[in-house]
Amino acid sequence: MADVIIKNGLIMTCEPDVLTGAVYPGGALAVTGNTITDIGPTEEVLKRNPGAGKVIDADGRVVMPGFIITHTHMPYVLGHNQPVDVSQLRSFWDMLQKMGWEWLEDLMTGEGIYAATRYAAVKMMKSGTTTVCDLVEAPAALPGPLTYSAKALEEAGIRAQVGYEVTERIPGVSILEKLDPAMAAKGFEENLAFLEKYSAAGGRISGRLGVHTAYTNSFETLKEARRLADAHGCGIQIHIAEIPRAFLVEKYGKSAPAVLEECGLLGPDVVAAHCIDLDDEDMNILQRNKVNVVHTPMTNSLGGNGVARIPEMLDRGMNVSLGHDCFFTLDTAEYIRYNYLVHKIHNANPALIPPFQALDMVLGNAARALGREQEIGSLKKGKKADILIINPDSPSPTTPASLMSYFTMTFQGSHVETVLVDGRVVIQGRTSTLLDEDELRRECVRQAADLWRRNGIEV
Repeated sequence: MADVIIKNGLIMTCEPDVLTGAVYPGGALAVTGNTITDIGPTEEVLKRNPGAGKVIDADGRVVMPGFIITHTHMPYVLGHNQPVDVSQLRSFWDMLQKMGWEWLEDLMTGEGIYAATRYAAVKMMKSGTTTVCDLVEAPAALPGPLTYSAKALEEAGIRAQVGYEVTERIPGVSILEKLDPAMAAKGFEENLAFLEKYSAAGGRISGRLGVHTAYTNSFETLKEARRLADAHGCGIQIHIAEIPRAFLVEKYGKSAPAVLEECGLLGPDVVAAHCIDLDDEDMNILQRNKVNVVHTPMTNSLGGNGVARIPEMLDRGMNVSLGHDCFFTLDTAEYIRYNYLVHKIHNANPALIPPFQALDMVLGNAARALGREQEIGSLKKGKKADILIINPDSPSPTTPASLMSYFTMTFQGSHVETVLVDGRVVIQGRTSTLLDEDELRRECVRQAADLWRRNGIEV
């Protein structure tokens, strides 16, 4: 007997992808445990599954797989709206050192990570994100920041891959002056302790080894990252080419992709955020190593970094998914839309990134990036029950023919009504079923205020 049946919905399977996946008007699906066990027209599903434990009537709703965001820094929400002196931010280098390191990461505590991650996870689920790949940075909180992160993720109910950022950077010391492999060793220890508890495969929460960049690590550290990822089968998450390539060329005589290929770090288990300043050979390197690119268009815009060559990557058959760094809103709808639009204006070509392609980047492409394409990213019998029920506040009919355009033109996260993760209803009536959202916000605000005070800001 099914535990949950969702009936009478406009079901968008996105299997094998958004463009060709079956759509069932008046469709239903059955969930048993954490798995989708049936899908099809409502009458047929109900006939095959009598006496379900819970029945959800999705009449007038869209039913679809949950979104997957493949690059975040969830504790960063503590820095939202921080009243800092923005006149100091004249380049991406300034933003990285000040907004990223000095004003946030180097001041982060375990309690702050816990509060921010719980808040961010619930907010993301409320707008349709059911899986995240999170990279945590908190050198002052070592050892143990991932323990706080995992506790928050478990309580919130989201699916996640998590890692700690391995870097030789010394807090408060310019990376141009000195790097320290002992800092990277602490990062490896944090990742390994997490992997001992959370297997790289299977559970709702798993590990993905975190590495900062090529320019904040030695060849030896980068080689060790590959060795450990292979030994634990956990994959790697890393930032690549988010900083002007001249910096790497000046330091190493070659670009970040070339350095990482020489170290043996690259491969199909690598999730690489940003990938902005790439020449043709850099693109060839990422392509031949089957690296999964994570596009972060809003963060790239904030840093004045330029626009990544995403349409070209897609034309090459490279796997591209979507991330957001948690710098701005946590509403995936805004990132889908911005990604859909920015390449059109940048290239003066309205045909780039059609709606189905923009949506694939938070569904099937993202599942493949995380090595979970057999489990999530579409609605299919045997896959995990990570499901959205959306009440489309649209001025026009929502039909199988209009669905893809709805997600780039009209959809907002507030349209998400019900969310299941791993077969459990975690959002119902746009509200968390597991946590008190008022308490979440109060504690997050308190931790943000404490962090701001450590920056010398009156709150």
